[in-house]
Amino acid sequence: MENMFKRSFISVAVAAAAMASVSANAYTIGESNDAKVEVYGVVSISAVDYGADNGTFELENESRVGFRAAQAMTDTVEAFVQMESGWMLDDGAKLGNRDTFVGIRGEDWGQVRFGRMLTPMYELVDWPYSASNMGTTFDRGWRSGERFLFDRKSQQIRFDSANIADMLTFSASVGNGSSKTDDSKFYGAKVSVTPVDMLTLHAAFESATDTEFESGSDATFNKDGSVKDPGKEASIGDTDSYFVGFELRPIDSVMLAGAYKTGEYKASDKGSFSYDKREIEAYSLQANYYMGNMNFRLGYAKQTGDTDGVTDAYLDRETLTGEFGYSFNSVYTFLRVAEHSNDGDGDTMVRIGTEWYF
Repeated sequence: MENMFKRSFISVAVAAAAMASVSANAYTIGESNDAKVEVYGVVSISAVDYGADNGTFELENESRVGFRAAQAMTDTVEAFVQMESGWMLDDGAKLGNRDTFVGIRGEDWGQVRFGRMLTPMYELVDWPYSASNMGTTFDRGWRSGERFLFDRKSQQIRFDSANIADMLTFSASVGNGSSKTDDSKFYGAKVSVTPVDMLTLHAAFESATDTEFESGSDATFNKDGSVKDPGKEASIGDTDSYFVGFELRPIDSVMLAGAYKTGEYKASDKGSFSYDKREIEAYSLQANYYMGNMNFRLGYAKQTGDTDGVTDAYLDRETLTGEFGYSFNSVYTFLRVAEHSNDGDGDTMVRIGTEWYF
């Protein structure tokens, strides 16, 4: 649906649309001269039991909403902006928490973005190689002591190329690291090549300097003022990560995917921790079979790691997952079962959910 608004009503239209139920993929809700504002989002909710002792089913609401706006600068260059909310946690989702960026783009050369967005390498790690909860093993950059790469960064400049010769795209980005100092920064890049229609190959890397790898903690005190826990100083240093992957579609009903990544950390300031170096290797494999509206997925992911050259069970992780999904007129509903193991202990996760896009 598309309506004409006076310039003064654009902000009102955006706010109203963000609170209303809107259907289809990114609808134009306002227009001023050549500028357009679109609302889009994902409805995604599931009930999950992680199989933990004394645990039970809980609801995880990953629904989110965002808006995009664009304005032609010249006949070949367009300015744009995007803002998107994050997960619906107990304290609510915050608009802009997931994406907040501005940029310029052109059909012939690609786009440049400034702000908060995915890093090039994480965009590949996240999908499809972390699907069906394989990310519990393959995507662990959120975990203190395993921050070998970032997922999203707010202080980032990113370039994405146009599709070159209908077979190659690449991205590169640079930005601040975990702190806003001269020494703390990151840079990364990715490239995707489709040599034949059925096969796509990916490669990426990311490096960061003076980054917080393992978090510290504040001191805590007893009621009488005595020290209960003296706290810890964070471990700070440099990281390097590399990634290669493939997607293979030999026939329309089959998709196979696999990826391998490495991560290395070298401490420049160990803080309260004893180790100087950590390394991990991880891989992800999956097979998908599509039959009409049905989807079957089987996946496996594994991570191993060393601390100061010695095998470290703290870094070991393994996931075996299976998923059956059915699309009811684009509303995807699924049952997922995954076996996660760490340090020799297994936890069977069961998740039932649904998701659709608008």
